[in-house]
Amino acid sequence: MTASLRIKTVKIAYFSGTGSTARVAGAFENELNRRGLSVIRSEIRGDDLPSDEKEDLLILLFAVHAFNAPRIVYQWIDGLSGARQIPVAVISVSGGGEISPNTACRLSSIRRLEKKNYRVVYEKMMVMPSNWVMRTDDGLAIRLLRVLPSKVERIVDDLLQGVVRRTKPKLIDCVFSRIGEMEKTGARFFGRNLRVNDTCNGCGWCAKNCPSNNITMLDNKPVFGEECILCLKCIYGCPKQAIGAGKLRSIVLKEGYDLQALEKRMQGAQLAPVEDLARGYIWKGVKEYLLED
Repeated sequence: MTASLRIKTVKIAYFSGTGSTARVAGAFENELNRRGLSVIRSEIRGDDLPSDEKEDLLILLFAVHAFNAPRIVYQWIDGLSGARQIPVAVISVSGGGEISPNTACRLSSIRRLEKKNYRVVYEKMMVMPSNWVMRTDDGLAIRLLRVLPSKVERIVDDLLQGVVRRTKPKLIDCVFSRIGEMEKTGARFFGRNLRVNDTCNGCGWCAKNCPSNNITMLDNKPVFGEECILCLKCIYGCPKQAIGAGKLRSIVLKEGYDLQALEKRMQGAQLAPVEDLARGYIWKGVKEYLLED
């Protein structure tokens, strides 16, 4: 289904914890700029309220947390004025792809946007390397980064041509999505139990970069509050690798998560076929995403 859209200015609002969604936002910004459009790029943070800009299209990007958007995205949507019925594209980013139980991950955000009088005309899942529990094989991970520009180019084509794309989530995934909202309470528990080791030098990087303002500095040591959203940014991003999980340690990748380091170590590497690297249901969505073109 298509409908003509006259687009001159696009706002990209995104939440990114460990960098994957920020990379996707950058790819959209580059592609839109290449086509001569004006772009407003806005990172969603706990201390920022939505601004009432004059965009013709809003692209909302967020990392999937427990089959949903993170709490901080809901807060941002709830802060929108809703004065204009502008079109919105909702793009989720996950390490598993558009497979069960992820097919309802955008539903709650879309409903909130529609209550604010926004017209959700497009939704899509982007796949990036996993940053928790299960590490993505480097061969798959680098492919996901390399295919990103072409994936974004096709989405922008759709948006500028007025293609309407809405999906119907599986019923069981709607149930998973509702249950997954409990993760938001679990995130507060996780944040309260973060720990700092002796390598901490009190630089304050974690407090400055925490998107939910959950970290403050006291006597040159980080103090963790009640607003954690389990994005893992402080753990992976700490320059001294001084922050660790006190509880639920198994969700944190022992190798860390650094897209630039991945690209550096994979320069010139020979890659095995996708089918050999993405075996089993857990990687089914990644394989389909990489092979769909």
